[in-house]
Amino acid sequence: MKILKKYIIVIAIALPALILITIKTFSTAGFKYDAKRWSMPSFSCSNLMNTSDTGSLQGEKLLIILDKATAGKFDKSALTMMIPPNAILKRQYLKLMREHKGPILLFSADPALSARIWMIISQTGVKNIYILTNDRDNEIFKYKFRPDTLARPEFTN
Repeated sequence: MKILKKYIIVIAIALPALILITIKTFSTAGFKYDAKRWSMPSFSCSNLMNTSDTGSLQGEKLLIILDKATAGKFDKSALTMMIPPNAILKRQYLKLMREHKGPILLFSADPALSARIWMIISQTGVKNIYILTNDRDNEIFKYKFRPDTLARPEFTN
């Protein structure tokens, strides 16, 4: 009992912290945290879809346009939506994507924006999501590499 009184402050701080850490560890709070699993489609480019390959997808396609600049390039069918990137996690949009039975295609003029939105949506548990693009090599360096001459003294005069 004497030892318990001696460490009561440590126990009072450590026990709630341990409980909160345990809750946070086992709670996904809407996201799945397996980074390796979620990054593999990006490395294998299996999350990219050419416009010519969309015919091979089964089911009704839902096209989500992420920027206003490209919204006019597509016909306004019932399966085309314009969702701003900052609103993609709103409950109404997530519910719509989860209930959609066919593939979901994300499109933006900036492929990096589509990739970020794809990662966020796929981590919430939505399946069958693709990035609509004609450029499958958007991660390859397209410019000649030039080292920073200020970083290393042997390059300076």
